[in-house]
Amino acid sequence: MDFAKFDFDYYERSIKGMYQNYFSKRIGLASGTLILIVLYSLVFRESLWLNGLLVLILAGIIFYLSSQRQKFPEIYQQFLAENLPEAKIERIQESEYSFDVMRGNEVALRINKKGMRNFPAQNKQYTLMVGFEKTFFAKQPLEILYYDVLDLTYEESYRLKRNGYSNVPRFLRRFSWGNIKSSIGNGFSFILGNLFLLFILFRLLRYLLVIFRQFM
Repeated sequence: MDFAKFDFDYYERSIKGMYQNYFSKRIGLASGTLILIVLYSLVFRESLWLNGLLVLILAGIIFYLSSQRQKFPEIYQQFLAENLPEAKIERIQESEYSFDVMRGNEVALRINKKGMRNFPAQNKQYTLMVGFEKTFFAKQPLEILYYDVLDLTYEESYRLKRNGYSNVPRFLRRFSWGNIKSSIGNGFSFILGNLFLLFILFRLLRYLLVIFRQFM
């Protein structure tokens, strides 16, 4: 069971790329939003106090994401330490949009299927799963764990859907309560974060509409 050190050394570069890309996308989105707000404020000279506050918040978000992006070596070593001297083998249950880590009969955490990768371990019995926690707000989203593919089980409702027993069209399942609930995480952070995101989206749409009307 001492194969973890070999696997972590071998796949470090690939996992580092996944981790940095995860944060780079969010930094790019926040930076683009910040630039648009600044340009709008310089050109139209309205809502300057509000826009200034939004710029400060977005700058703080960018700084936080950038600092988290640099913490990969520390976080990676923490995961390695958890799997030494023996690899920790998790029990995985697959649901429609996530792989759920089971502890007893409870779901300990959910790993988003989107962006998840499986790496073959040196010990052929196990697979190294690398992905990101399925929640809107995670202090540390990266998850690295070992599991046995032959022990993979299916969540009951997902198993029925795989077999065609579902009255909900596939394109609507992403908006089902079960999928939304699994992504919420901390309810208070979910509410505050989404109010802020909705407000930012509203302002951006308004600014884009004004700019469009101005130059058309």
